Amino acid sequence: MMKQIAIIADDLTGANDSGIQLTEKGINTSVLFQIPKKIKFLSEGVVIDTNSRALSREKAISVTTESAKFIKNLNYMHVYKKMDSTLRGHIGHELQAMGNVLEARFIVVIPAFPEMGRITRDGYHYVHGKLISETEIAKDPKHPVTESHIPSLIEKQIDEKVGLITKEDLESDKKFQEKLEIIHARNIRIICCDAETEKDLKNAAKKFIKETNQIIWAGSAGLAEVLPEMLGIEKEKQSVSYEYSNFAMTVCGSLSEKTQVQVNYALHQPGVEGIELNPLYMFQKDWEEHKATYQKACMKILAEEKDIVLYVPSNEDIRSQVKETGMKLGLSNNEIGETISARIAELVVDIKSQFPKLDRFVLTGGDTAKAITQKLGAIGLHLIKQVEPGIPLVSLIGENESLVITKAGAFGKKDSIYHAMMEMKGEEVYE
Repeated sequence: MMKQIAIIADDLTGANDSGIQLTEKGINTSVLFQIPKKIKFLSEGVVIDTNSRALSREKAISVTTESAKFIKNLNYMHVYKKMDSTLRGHIGHELQAMGNVLEARFIVVIPAFPEMGRITRDGYHYVHGKLISETEIAKDPKHPVTESHIPSLIEKQIDEKVGLITKEDLESDKKFQEKLEIIHARNIRIICCDAETEKDLKNAAKKFIKETNQIIWAGSAGLAEVLPEMLGIEKEKQSVSYEYSNFAMTVCGSLSEKTQVQVNYALHQPGVEGIELNPLYMFQKDWEEHKATYQKACMKILAEEKDIVLYVPSNEDIRSQVKETGMKLGLSNNEIGETISARIAELVVDIKSQFPKLDRFVLTGGDTAKAITQKLGAIGLHLIKQVEPGIPLVSLIGENESLVITKAGAFGKKDSIYHAMMEMKGEEVYE
C-alpha cells in the first residue's frame, strides 16, 4: 500500500475533520494518538494528533518535531499541517518546527474553509464576515486570537518573515510568478495565501504544485478536502456500513456560542434530555459527590430509553469564575482545560461501565474528545465517513468498539448535534 499523505494535527477534532477529507477521497486513513514504538500497519493516509494546542509552546514544538521526524522516516509522499480554521494554537512555532525537519521549498499556509464561513482576504482572516479578532475567538481561554492578519500573527510568534499571495496574485499567472520570485529571493519559505471560495483553494494548490513538489501544506479541513484531487491521489471511495444503536450520548466540553445553539436545538427535540455540568464543581474536593449525582441522573434518563446531552454552559460569568478558581489553585489556562476534560471523561466512562449498551457518542471540543476516547481505551481512530462538512464518524481502535462522531466547537449548523445523534441510531432526520 502506497503511503500517500501524512497529517500532523494539534487536536483531535482537527485530526478527524481533516483526515476524513482523505477518506472521502478514497484514501484509507487512520488517526494515531501518539507515535507508535512498533509499526505493524499504516494506512495510505495517516494523521498524528499531537494534542499540542493543549500544551505549552516548548512541548508543542518538541512533539511536532518528533512527529515530523516520524513522517520523514516513513517516506510519505505529501505532508500536511492541520491548522485550526480560527487560527488558535502554536501555529507559527509548529510550522517552523516542521520546516526545520522536512525538506521543503515552501510552507504554504491556507487556513480558509469557505464552506464553514472562514475566508482569507489580503492576508486577513474572517469568520462569517467578521475579522477573527472581533469574534468570540479573541476571548478563547487558552489561545485568544487578537491578530487577524495571518502573516503578522505568525511573525509575532517566530523570528521569520512570512510572504503573502493575494487573490489578485493568484488570478494572474504573471503576477503569481513575479510575487513568488520576490518571496524566494528573500529566502522566505512560509507563504500565506488568500482564499474566499473552494475554487480559490484549488487554484492556489494547482499553482504551487506546478512550481515544486517540495511543499509542506498547512491549512484547515477546507484545503484538505481539495488537495487529494489536486495532487492526483484521489480514488473511488469504498462503501461502508456500521450497526446502529438504541442509545446515543452527546458530550459538549466546548464553550463556543455555536455549540450552545446546537445544544439548545437538540434539547428541544423529542426523546432528548440534557444535563448541565457545572465546571466549578470539577475543581472542588467534593467532586466525587457531584459526579455521583450527575451519574445517577444519567442512569435515570438511559433507563427511560432517552438520549443524553451532557454540556458545559457558556457565558462570560462561568468563564471568569472558572479562570479565577483555577488561578487560585495555581493552574495555567491549559491545566484548567485539562482538568475539565479529565473530569468529564471520568464521568462518561463511569456511566458507560454502568450501562454497557451505551456505545455511540457525539463529542464536541478537541480536548474533551481526546480525553474521553483515551479513557475508553482507544489508541487511535479509524475514519469512516463524513456526516456533515468537517464532522466525521469514526470507530475507536483499541479494547472498546464504540462509534464516535467528533465536532469542533465552532463547526456546524444549529441542528448538527441532533443530526449526529440520530445518524448513530439510523434515524433519518435530514431535510
